[in-house]
Amino acid sequence: MKEKSDKDDPSRTCREPEPFVHYNPRFRNVLPIAQLPILVASQSFFSEFILLGVLLLISLLLSALRAAYGVISITESPWERRSAAEPLMLSAPQKLTLSLFQRGSTLLAFLLAAHLAWKITQDPELNAYTWVPVLALVIWLWVDALVRYYAGHNALAFTRKATPLIKPAAAFLTRTGNVFSSIGTKWRVLLPDEAKGRSEQNESDSENEEERDLLRGLATFGQTTARQTMQPRLNITAVDIELDFHELMDKINKSGYSRIPVYDDTLDSVEGILYVKDLLPHLHRDEHFAWQKLLRKAYFIPESKRLDDLMQEFQNRRVHMAIVVDEYGGTNGLITLEDIIEEIFGDINDEYDEAEEVNYTQVDDKTYIFEGKVLLNDFCKILSLESDYFEDVRRASESLGGLLLELFSQLPRTGEQVAYRDLTFKVQSADKKRIKKVRVIVG
Repeated sequence: MKEKSDKDDPSRTCREPEPFVHYNPRFRNVLPIAQLPILVASQSFFSEFILLGVLLLISLLLSALRAAYGVISITESPWERRSAAEPLMLSAPQKLTLSLFQRGSTLLAFLLAAHLAWKITQDPELNAYTWVPVLALVIWLWVDALVRYYAGHNALAFTRKATPLIKPAAAFLTRTGNVFSSIGTKWRVLLPDEAKGRSEQNESDSENEEERDLLRGLATFGQTTARQTMQPRLNITAVDIELDFHELMDKINKSGYSRIPVYDDTLDSVEGILYVKDLLPHLHRDEHFAWQKLLRKAYFIPESKRLDDLMQEFQNRRVHMAIVVDEYGGTNGLITLEDIIEEIFGDINDEYDEAEEVNYTQVDDKTYIFEGKVLLNDFCKILSLESDYFEDVRRASESLGGLLLELFSQLPRTGEQVAYRDLTFKVQSADKKRIKKVRVIVG
């Protein structure tokens, strides 16, 4: 009689253990959607789902930051923009890196979701749950839109809360962004917010220095604001509306200007603009002549007004001068049609301009003396520096004196010095309110 082997004995047959859900009868009647976490855990998908969730959260955070910084960059008030992102202002390379990381994390999340969907279709136990990764991405798209909407409409508050989260990564963003920028320059890839790159592409082909300056001015014209071009408040020549006619004529003769703002008590209360040509028929009048009736209406603009829009408004209104005001309505500066034209073609000197208006002196090959009010754009041109040389520290500063206030974090005294990259700045003259002269040493 043939002996019965262990293989033929059903009680001794080695069977593969059933999945946990089917092996334990307590889970047989559980709703399918409730079984999903157990099935995922049993099939070793847990780590991949966690990774998918992390990628989607990172993408949401970076997307919200991009939306918030985008709104801040076009806010009406540069002072409000500065105070909101004071702890960390993202430079152009940092914004590029932030954008690349956000899109990269989104792409990885989509690829991982597709991979999970494919793996689920290969398992009969999970075949009914193929829709889960797809639904997760659909929900994420709606959440992303809501998050961007919230960040855009609450940009200032959101930036203050989110900035500490990315502050440790600022140095990494800077280094990585510089690498991407160099690659972009090599392959002629333009940053969306850097129209000036178009002029740099043509600089190597331009043999004439004036042509390069003209191309650079045209490229940056649409991105330049009134605040960057205006004459600051301290340089405004204006007259009090209470002056008699003789005192007024003395002021006008000394100023040499054809249009002069007229204020009441303070420069924050500009009443109108006086055209000197309107006074010509009245030169024979005595000191009691009511010249105030000749005033023309002043044109006020915000600091954030772009030059291309301002040029169009000058043409439509047939005016040549505008008063630049801050968010509180105070006079912050003055801009003329000549200032706008000089932004494109460079300085235009007429018969009334004096030669000593040049705001720097070259002591030797490596030493210069600049006035604190010199614009950073002019400073970079004189020293042959890149236009974004001070991008990481300048924040809202437009003049050399403003840059030094950022570097010192206070109003420095005469003799104090600070170094930045290859430059050493020494305050040569300063008072209680501003920096007057700065000695700059290169190298």
